[in-house]
Amino acid sequence: MKILVAGGTGLIGSALTPLLMAAGHSVSVLSRQPHARAASGAAHVHWTGAFAPALTDCVQEADAIVNLAGANIGETKWSDARKALIRESRVRAGQALMEACQQAERKPRTFVQASAVGFYGSSYGPERLTERLPPGKDFLASVCADWEASTAAAAEMGLRRVVTRFGIVLSPQGGALPRMLLPFRLGLGGALGDGHQPFPWIHLQDAARAVAYALDNDGLEGPYNVAAPSDASNRDFSRALAQALRRPMLVDVPAFAVRRLFGEMSVLLLQGQNASAQRLLDAGFAFAHSEVLPALQDLLQD
Repeated sequence: MKILVAGGTGLIGSALTPLLMAAGHSVSVLSRQPHARAASGAAHVHWTGAFAPALTDCVQEADAIVNLAGANIGETKWSDARKALIRESRVRAGQALMEACQQAERKPRTFVQASAVGFYGSSYGPERLTERLPPGKDFLASVCADWEASTAAAAEMGLRRVVTRFGIVLSPQGGALPRMLLPFRLGLGGALGDGHQPFPWIHLQDAARAVAYALDNDGLEGPYNVAAPSDASNRDFSRALAQALRRPMLVDVPAFAVRRLFGEMSVLLLQGQNASAQRLLDAGFAFAHSEVLPALQDLLQD
């Protein structure tokens, strides 16, 4: 297949592109920084996230599109300006891709839209959250809902559309994990808040493999939670991280300190979604990393 990956130099895209190319697909990467992390051998196309006639040319050459585009949610504190950028970057990119699909004489067959388990917000308790539930009511939930809605027209155009709601993607190259490592390596790591909040994690390679699986399997359609199938609380994850680094876990970080450090963004750390991966499992996907300690040991091996 010829696959167009929007936001292909981000964390997931940097793992997805070489995976697709190794499987024999032709990949074009759309990015503001097209040479930053895209795999060699992929076509690199500069894109601001807005619609342009050249985008239509890219779309009508593609058999499938993967939309990963959007500003990094956890990069900095959520000021009003940052929150607007987080939302606008996602919605604008999705709408631009839909406009290009509308104008394309030859349309792709498949559209994979990224989202996050933050879609469910903090509205739910410890029960397992399935894709049948409506979105939550907090900022991140509304962003995810708007992100998904920005490309809903793909299905109306007859494209097979899959929505991948990712958990916290673990990689030493980016995302949340590098920020966690220093205090744990110093022996100062611990659970955040009471540590009971769910921690819906996913190994980077499984995140990329799930997207590739959605592209290759015509039976997949609609939303899928992409989070490891084993339950883990923040305390479970913290204990596993300390064990993987061979360090003690001595000091819990009280919730008020997390809120003072991170502001509104602290919801990413103090709240979680117990997202069920059963629908993805029922579709035949096999996780390579389903338990948190072996996954961390794999990611952090020298």
